[in-house]
Amino acid sequence: MAVLALKPHSLRVLLLKSGEEMDNGDYIEGDKRWSCPIRCDAVPAGKADEKMFEDGVTRKYTFTCYLAHDCREFVIGERVRLSRNGLIQELEVKGFIRYQKQAKLWLGWG
Repeated sequence: MAVLALKPHSLRVLLLKSGEEMDNGDYIEGDKRWSCPIRCDAVPAGKADEKMFEDGVTRKYTFTCYLAHDCREFVIGERVRLSRNGLIQELEVKGFIRYQKQAKLWLGWG
């Protein structure tokens, strides 16, 4: 008997820390790392669909991800790694909206 898995997939966000200049003039390079996994339910679009997002721009997306309502805010253009059925794909955030009971994230190729 199969058990329904809510949010069976996960994604990680690329976190960027900008470099800084020290008082003595030395420059310390920034840091890049992937966030802890965020549970989600990722549904493929089948083909690259287009949608007009909240900012009035139409973008193509390939996955719609359903997240917990209290997830972090996502910014258009952020890089994420989607882990789905053992495959990892690096995608870009195309749109994000928070609803009353869940949040929705649209992902596509850069």
